[in-house]
Amino acid sequence: MIRKNNLSLLHIKSAQWLSIVLTLITLQACSKVVADEALGTSQYLQASSEHLTKQTGYQVENKFVGKVIAKQDANLGFEFAGIIKTLHVIEGQQVVKGQLLAELNTQLLLIERAQLEAQLQQAEAEFDLIEANLSRLSSLSKRGFTSEQNMDELTSQKRIITANINSTLSALEASQYRIDKSKLLAPFDGIVSSRQIAQGEVIAVGTTAFRLLQTGDSEVTVGVPAGFIKQLQGKDYQLEIAGVNYPATLLSMGNEVDTVTRTISLRFALGNNNSVYNGQLAYLALSQEYQQPGYWVPLSAITDGVRGMWNIYTLEENLGFRDLETNMAGSPALFQLKSTTVTVLHATETTAYVQGDLKDNQAYVNTGIHRFVPGQMVTLSHQQAFANRPTSDVISEHKI
Repeated sequence: MIRKNNLSLLHIKSAQWLSIVLTLITLQACSKVVADEALGTSQYLQASSEHLTKQTGYQVENKFVGKVIAKQDANLGFEFAGIIKTLHVIEGQQVVKGQLLAELNTQLLLIERAQLEAQLQQAEAEFDLIEANLSRLSSLSKRGFTSEQNMDELTSQKRIITANINSTLSALEASQYRIDKSKLLAPFDGIVSSRQIAQGEVIAVGTTAFRLLQTGDSEVTVGVPAGFIKQLQGKDYQLEIAGVNYPATLLSMGNEVDTVTRTISLRFALGNNNSVYNGQLAYLALSQEYQQPGYWVPLSAITDGVRGMWNIYTLEENLGFRDLETNMAGSPALFQLKSTTVTVLHATETTAYVQGDLKDNQAYVNTGIHRFVPGQMVTLSHQQAFANRPTSDVISEHKI
């Protein structure tokens, strides 16, 4: 009895295991069928595409660099040598026209002026004495009590003293001029850019004491090649300074090509802009057009070819291959990659203007070309490459 029960249990377990094995085999077979059905399209890589748009020419924007300059930039100094007595301003200080900047020691000049004033008083006293003597001799001469010689001597002395007085007066004026010039005044409203002297320092004639930059209207000088001068129409332009565009007015244009830079200098007025500083770089943008047919493509669509040439991958739909391999309604279209040699005429940071055996509205791979080779079959990540093309064009290509 026990033996029969054991046999029954063994048969039940065997049946359960057999059922599990059959289930696994069935699931594996179903998975294989699904995989085989999906293999027809999943074995092709997807490509991102765009359409070419033919252009009649391209435009290149050229930027020419210049520099912001103050309307007036002066190195100030004293006309005469001396010792710095007092400094009244510091670097970066705003000053107005006529403001006192620094003074020289004038003690010696004041002493010289006092001496000249004393000499003048002496000469004037001698002149008064001779005038009185001449008056008396003139009265005596009328009565015959004096000679003509005495009169001539006094007249000559009078002329000498008159000359001495005039010389002393001129010396006094020169002394006063030197005293006045011992004070350095601002010639215009501006900012003290630098100070190169110190109190108590002995300076020579012509030594630069301050550098003064005029405030208010600033100017810009830009060098432009002679070939762009004809494009300068009108007076109003835009100059880029520190990433900001400022309106500018063309003031003057040079008539000589610089021997070093081979450019012609242009001078612009910026107006009252407190946000720009002397020495900042300024950029003038001028466009130049080239009438050459071609196409704009992203740089990611270009790969290097042989002998220094460049290639792009164009897309050609292969309807026959699609019908034979997939034969499924609604399946993705297949495209064959074709390597086309192009010439790069101009390039920017992101795009290039190219010429080659290309057609308007032709589809091409716009990115990820390192994953493909010429002749490879691909599908599109978005099925729009031929969406805008007439059906007759696709059918005729298929027939060929």
